[in-house]
Amino acid sequence: MNELNKNLEELGKQVKLNNQLSYQILMSNIISNLHFENSKDKEILLLLLQDRDRNYLRINHNEEIYNNIVKYLKLLRPLDLPLKDLIRIGGKGDGGYVMYNGGGYLSNFKGVALSLGVSESSPWDLDIANMGIKVIEYDGSIERCPYNHENIIFHKKYIGKQNDKNTITLEQVIKDNKLEITQDNILQCDIENCEWDMLENIDFNILNKYFSQIIFEFHGCNPEEESGVILRTKILEKLNQYFVPVHLHLNNHGKIFYSNQLFFSTTLEVTYLRKSILHLNSFRYRDNGIILNYDYPIWPSNPEIPIRFN
Repeated sequence: MNELNKNLEELGKQVKLNNQLSYQILMSNIISNLHFENSKDKEILLLLLQDRDRNYLRINHNEEIYNNIVKYLKLLRPLDLPLKDLIRIGGKGDGGYVMYNGGGYLSNFKGVALSLGVSESSPWDLDIANMGIKVIEYDGSIERCPYNHENIIFHKKYIGKQNDKNTITLEQVIKDNKLEITQDNILQCDIENCEWDMLENIDFNILNKYFSQIIFEFHGCNPEEESGVILRTKILEKLNQYFVPVHLHLNNHGKIFYSNQLFFSTTLEVTYLRKSILHLNSFRYRDNGIILNYDYPIWPSNPEIPIRFN
């Protein structure tokens, strides 16, 4: 029986490999035979085929898909802030984020950082804790915090729509930890698609009261899923009433789309700043998303994905 299971497992691996090779051959032929106004786009798409495994690359020039990507990008387009006002926390790899640091924001920080979604490596949490900031973690998928640090407190619970043995709402997290509206608290959220349930069931004025800066890793932003586009863009519109994006980065290892010269990924890193902090009457937005020496590919074997807004 053990030998049979071993043979079936090996067969499964071979089938998976053959499917990947067939997919790569198909996509490379499609890409090679398409016309591109920018030849660099063809190069990027071909390079993205190197490591696709459970993910995929999708080329779809249909007007509806293009318009959906444009909807997302309009809502996520970051402010064109001076680079001196930005800082990367958590290193160059996955788990590192670009944040607002104008006027030494983090050096003079008075508040706590909530980290929703923790893994065996959470470099942002560690860097924030090393800056002397209290980090409160929530995640039900691991037993304990990966770091033994005096400034990190770990809770083994998922963020959810209700309070029970395994889950807790963001409102309850705020109450339990006695967050103060007079403090500039930070929220970092990477909870694998559950962020939409959390945001759909929260009063956005609560976010505005308690958090000056919010970092999201958004998941499931598939421009081909119309119902998902409607739900997510409505939530992003509400979020933009109180906050403004100051950084956007596309995950280069998720499901990646290309439509009429626009690249997009279903997984996005977005940093928001409370509008009242900037005291600006008008906003100027970035012409492109990638910032050299601040942005790095999540998956090093794949190229960075360009971000275009026009």
